[in-house]
Amino acid sequence: MGNRATLEVINQDYSWQETPCYIYVHWSGSPETVTELVKGASSNMRKSDVNYATARLIAHICNYVEGGLSVGVQKNKEDWDNGHYVIDMSKGNIKNDDKLIADGIQFGNF
Repeated sequence: MGNRATLEVINQDYSWQETPCYIYVHWSGSPETVTELVKGASSNMRKSDVNYATARLIAHICNYVEGGLSVGVQKNKEDWDNGHYVIDMSKGNIKNDDKLIADGIQFGNF
């Protein structure tokens, strides 16, 4: 099995920007780990650019996961073991299947 999930980065203040992809994690999908990963990348995630922010989060996750394995990108969200996470930079929060799991996250404003 695994500890799988998909992650999506959005910013409702820039709703015209579409999510460029969904991040797939195989072993790092628990709410605690996803929160840790997002908080670790948040200062480098440009709040006004969903594409840039998603790339920074992927880079951070790949550095966290030994060898960068078990991390991917895909066109569709999936409801794996831990479901789907939405990282909303406009609200500074993370939701897992509409349940708030983290709040008060400060994203890069550059």
